[in-house]
Amino acid sequence: MKIFGTENFGLMKKSLDVYTRQHEAIAENIANANNPDFERVKTDFSNLLHENLDRTLKTTHERHIAGPESPERKGLAGGKKEEIDLSREMSELAENQIRYDFAARVLRKNYQLLNMSISGRT
Repeated sequence: MKIFGTENFGLMKKSLDVYTRQHEAIAENIANANNPDFERVKTDFSNLLHENLDRTLKTTHERHIAGPESPERKGLAGGKKEEIDLSREMSELAENQIRYDFAARVLRKNYQLLNMSISGRT
């Protein structure tokens, strides 16, 4: 999949929204880590991105970050009440930040390329 091109504007915009929501959920989990009555908020929203974009994102290499259907990502959906593990939440926060930064950089580069083509610069 090409990451630069106008067909990816929607994908990158939607991914920024999803990563923002995921960041807020993780931050809520961290803020309420010491609250015994707080139930952990599910923080894997990548399935929303897949559903809304007809599975545009695919892992094509074994070293890619696992998606929502992988076995190591199962269990975030809930069921029983989970304790909040701060180290897990912090690692998910860091991973989410990397994904957000990547999507923002790709979107910025796409807009720069579009601007260059409109203005006639090469």
